[in-house]
Amino acid sequence: MSAELSHREFLLALTADAVMQARIARDQLHEVIIPSLPPQRRALAEAVKRQLHADALLTEPFLRDLEILIDFMRVEIEKGIQTTWIADEHNVHGGHHERHFDTRSHSLAVAVGHLIGMYEAATEVIDFAEAERLIEDLLQ
Repeated sequence: MSAELSHREFLLALTADAVMQARIARDQLHEVIIPSLPPQRRALAEAVKRQLHADALLTEPFLRDLEILIDFMRVEIEKGIQTTWIADEHNVHGGHHERHFDTRSHSLAVAVGHLIGMYEAATEVIDFAEAERLIEDLLQ
């Protein structure tokens, strides 16, 4: 019985983390991501923001939408990055590349980092719950 309770407590802790990450992601979508996109390109971000509640948060369809948004935002971030070559006679390759973010891309990169954290937290809950179901099926 105590082992069962500890699994439940662990799942509760994972879920609480996912809910907290969802709150942060919702703020980032509202304050940074959606305002930075042109109106005609906001639909996916707004849809993900609407799904950031307990009923939809821990579902595969939501995670797919979130993953698509993260990939889309990575492309947006890349638009504001300049890469320059820095020559260095002591480097075996003759130098190295440095990437410089403009203000918009830097803000988006930080916000997307929070979306990734939320994605990972929600995925962890789903995977743990599925693993528990698989074990129960094997034991029966």
